[in-house]
Amino acid sequence: MIPLASPPYDGHRLAAPRVPGVMTVMGRVHPPDGAEAPAEDTWRAVLSHDELRRADAFTLDTDRQAFQYTRWLLRTELSRRAPVAPGEWEFVFSPIGKPAIHPRFASDIEFSLSHSGGVCLIGLTRGRTVGVDVQICDALDDPESIRRLVTKCLSPEERAALEPLAGRKRRDAVVQLWAVKEAYAKAVGLGVRLPFRQIALGPDGRGGLALRPTSHVPDPAHWTCHAPQAPPGFRIGVCVAAPAAPTATARNQ
Repeated sequence: MIPLASPPYDGHRLAAPRVPGVMTVMGRVHPPDGAEAPAEDTWRAVLSHDELRRADAFTLDTDRQAFQYTRWLLRTELSRRAPVAPGEWEFVFSPIGKPAIHPRFASDIEFSLSHSGGVCLIGLTRGRTVGVDVQICDALDDPESIRRLVTKCLSPEERAALEPLAGRKRRDAVVQLWAVKEAYAKAVGLGVRLPFRQIALGPDGRGGLALRPTSHVPDPAHWTCHAPQAPPGFRIGVCVAAPAAPTATARNQ
């Protein structure tokens, strides 16, 4: 009897963080033991020509694989929620590159995606703007890299709050603030164009984080920030807009 071949590896699913109002999906590009090669043919089979072009532009194999897996994961998760095959989804982009489902699908699903250190994270909502970010802590492996990130990304109030911390606790706290700010920047569609030092986060009184009003955050109450449980060595940020107010028609029905 000829033994059956092992199915192609399509990513190792991880326990997704629980975030109110957001469906999260998380996976690892490479299996924990590294025994199986990533199933790039499986992933590439559903990607668009533009996505394949972008993937092939990466110099490092790990970057290409993470990009392909994240897009494959997004397409397959969207197809769980709508009668559209993974390879048929089309996306449009804002002038500064924020992706969205093409209007021709008439979908109210909004999404955000991120990958770092081989871990991929996707956030999905129904009609609510969302941003997600995952960061590997070991990317900051020396005091100088931490100092540069603190100078570039943290507000004076945040720097003061972290002053008592040292070592890995300080590094991980810095990465956590960075991840939440990245999530907010993705949600509002500005990405790295947003001056992170002028975005301030503080305790929300419930054990989480809340945006503080600044010239770049005129409506902090419109956003809810989350720092959910992440895989060891990583930090996650999620930022989601408040639900849209019902229209007059909906209220009168």
